[in-house]
Amino acid sequence: MKKVFFIGKFNKLFEEISDYLANFFNVQVCVDNLYMMQSLLKLSQPDLFVISMIGIGEDRSKILNELKYNYSNVPLISLEAPSDSMSEDELTDIKQYRTITMPVDNEKLVEIVCELLSIKYDADNKVVSEERYERKCILAIDDNAFQLRMLNELLKDKYDIQLATSAMKALTLIGKRVPDIIILDYEMPICDGKMTLQMIRAIEEAKDVPVIFLTGVRDTEHIKAVIDLHPAGYLLKPANGNMIIEEIEKHLK
Repeated sequence: MKKVFFIGKFNKLFEEISDYLANFFNVQVCVDNLYMMQSLLKLSQPDLFVISMIGIGEDRSKILNELKYNYSNVPLISLEAPSDSMSEDELTDIKQYRTITMPVDNEKLVEIVCELLSIKYDADNKVVSEERYERKCILAIDDNAFQLRMLNELLKDKYDIQLATSAMKALTLIGKRVPDIIILDYEMPICDGKMTLQMIRAIEEAKDVPVIFLTGVRDTEHIKAVIDLHPAGYLLKPANGNMIIEEIEKHLK
């Protein structure tokens, strides 16, 4: 049974949600206290976090930083009040996350948990299966956080998305899971797209992964430098979402 770690302020709503999730998952509840959370996580790492932002205490930013820096590969669901719009930016470094405005139907919440865990949910019979969906993995590399958020929103419903703001972070993610497609910016500090692609192709397991450049570079000299690296595709920003998906699907086939 998948492990769900539920963080928030203990109240009637928190209890109702946790009790419902417990019908399908192994739920560990935790008060919104950083020290308590760290202590419980030493015992076992969950498969997914759920954090209720409603009425959360002064440890909010500390808790989010703990999740970003030490558990960024664990999917997270953020439950928010209608007036709360901060956590979208706060959760950028989490590999997979979903923000939900309350109130939310508990059955819909179970569906979202299963979607993020890539497991099956039979809504008619209300049964969760541990059988996994096979979702392709897309790695997006761009130093622009807004661009990464856009790609994440565009692709997360169909693919497992990995986000990297630098070449070094991208190489770390590739070491954990080799993606099926890489979307790469050209103009980045320290290591530009050309250098990043060269480092990726030096990795035996990733040397044949199709790389699609998504960049604002339009001058002939830089375009020729990129084309000489034989990428799978070259799209100019701002690229239409359908165009990006079509390019991905073409190379996945």
